[in-house]
Amino acid sequence: MIRKGEHTIYNGKEYRFIEYESEGFIVLKSNNKEDMNYGFIHYKDNIYTKVISLNEVEKLFLIHSFAKYKGELFGMARVENILLATPHLKLVERYGFKRTDKYLYSKNVNLDEVEIIEERKLFSLD
Repeated sequence: MIRKGEHTIYNGKEYRFIEYESEGFIVLKSNNKEDMNYGFIHYKDNIYTKVISLNEVEKLFLIHSFAKYKGELFGMARVENILLATPHLKLVERYGFKRTDKYLYSKNVNLDEVEIIEERKLFSLD
């Protein structure tokens, strides 16, 4: 699974979250209907939410995912395959990327050609 964005750990489980309108609170987001057994409410479609205090979680972190392709790390997006992107000309020439923007080059690769690397950085809402 390719993940990115703001996450936290709540009751031993990792959730995505967004800031709540009241300071000191966040809204947990889940795609698991069973979380309704733990106070989550149905928001829409396959999305369930729960408002909690920041005091109920240990830490907040940002997740950025990268694709490791032939030993190099690239930014990426997932379409049907993995879309690698880089502004670095040496990598462009080495791996046959095509220009897709003024300073950006891209290449589609199969998921089995890359290793997904998650970078986590702690942060605060202060």
